[in-house]
Amino acid sequence: MVRRLAVVSVVVLAGCSGLRDAFTGHQDIVARAAGRELTVEHLATTIAPAKSVPMRREVVDRLAELWVNYQLLAQAVAGGDSLMDSATVLEANWPQVAQRLANHLHDTLIVAQAKLRPPQVDSAYNGNDYRFLSHLLVQVRQDTSEAVKAAKRRQIEGFLAQIRRGTEFARLASQYSDDPGSKANGGSLGLVGRGVTVRPFEDAAFALRPGQVSDVVETAFGYHIIWRPALDAVRDSFAALLRDVVVQRLDSAYLDSLTNKTDIRVRGSAPAIVRAAAQDMRGGKARSRVLATYAGGRLREKDFVRWLQAFPPQTVGMVAQAPDSTLIEFVRSIARNQMLLKGAEEHHVQLTRDDRDSIFATWRGQLSLMVNTIAISAESLAADTSAGDRAEKASQRIEQYFTTITSTPGQRMFFDVPPFLADLLRERYAWSISPAGVDRALERARVLRGPETPPGAPLMTPAPIQPGRGGPPVGRGARPNPPPGGNR
Repeated sequence: MVRRLAVVSVVVLAGCSGLRDAFTGHQDIVARAAGRELTVEHLATTIAPAKSVPMRREVVDRLAELWVNYQLLAQAVAGGDSLMDSATVLEANWPQVAQRLANHLHDTLIVAQAKLRPPQVDSAYNGNDYRFLSHLLVQVRQDTSEAVKAAKRRQIEGFLAQIRRGTEFARLASQYSDDPGSKANGGSLGLVGRGVTVRPFEDAAFALRPGQVSDVVETAFGYHIIWRPALDAVRDSFAALLRDVVVQRLDSAYLDSLTNKTDIRVRGSAPAIVRAAAQDMRGGKARSRVLATYAGGRLREKDFVRWLQAFPPQTVGMVAQAPDSTLIEFVRSIARNQMLLKGAEEHHVQLTRDDRDSIFATWRGQLSLMVNTIAISAESLAADTSAGDRAEKASQRIEQYFTTITSTPGQRMFFDVPPFLADLLRERYAWSISPAGVDRALERARVLRGPETPPGAPLMTPAPIQPGRGGPPVGRGARPNPPPGGNR
């Protein structure tokens, strides 16, 4: 099942305006983080020789973001923060947390209603909407000669004779059926509704009584033998599949009612705001422009940016290129998801112990891999007993790592700090990025590289450690709008 849920926003730039103002007259600094400085000259001389680094402003700005994230992470570890306390782990893994809350909300609102009593199962099995079927196919190509076609017909008639003499249908289908999709399951097609198969197959299948085997049925695919098992033989499997159908219907009805009852209204300015936010996510996190309203709430630009962080990184570029109609539906779906998260809170949905154990175990492994790759693990810094010494060593190692991945991409595994952890670190420690410094670093790097250097390839692809990779959480049964881009 597909699941969809929402995310609440975090303001990550609160309290930083004073630091930004402090850059006035200090255009030789690109960024500051936890008492460290990234100078224009240092960044320019690092990237100028790296021909794989494109000389574009957004690339240089992204490098400043990376440097800030690395330095804040290093100072946290050097200062003794394990980053394993509950608040940090759960916030850094927001997509996984929200996904599990969505699962539990779904179970609370939908699954309980989908419980089927035996008489309901009996009625559905004997009704005319669905069939639980198996089949054996002998495939016949459209260009097959009459002689070959006749041989195929004799072959399937031989299988039918064996079945009627008592040979197990599933055994024959597993051995001889030309339908690879069902062959592995003994010919089982599972639950089949009307309008799913070609007409000759459907007419024959829906005419069968429970336990009955059809005559040979000819379709454009070849010759079939269809079997409708007795209910007692497949009751559990049929009930489970029927329950899935009921759940999907309840999901769809719930989401439709959620949209209709809450009167989601996407503002006409939303597409332009969304594109601007995708181009400037750091600025978007500080802006509260309203994208959509609904009963009891609104979706702001900073909410949208937080959502966007939970999608795969390539989604940002897809948002920038998507038409207005796609972005409007994207915003609508996020507003609906935000309401679903509110619903989880109202129903007092909580993580289970298993949820927490799983999230913590996964995070411990991811964090260990990252800090060891960057060479800033607490163990590697422990030789220096002074907190100041540890912080200095951590900062130096970040500079070495940053220089390596920037000047020689591909020579060392690249990890970005997961976005939700980066937001937390930026709340806890002083940091700032100077737009003027970014411009100066780009200008200086262009001078150092020279005019004849061809444009670079994409900078680098991070190793898969971001908690939010794979897209944001979605509610079960929903038909999510994909990230903008993108019968028998």
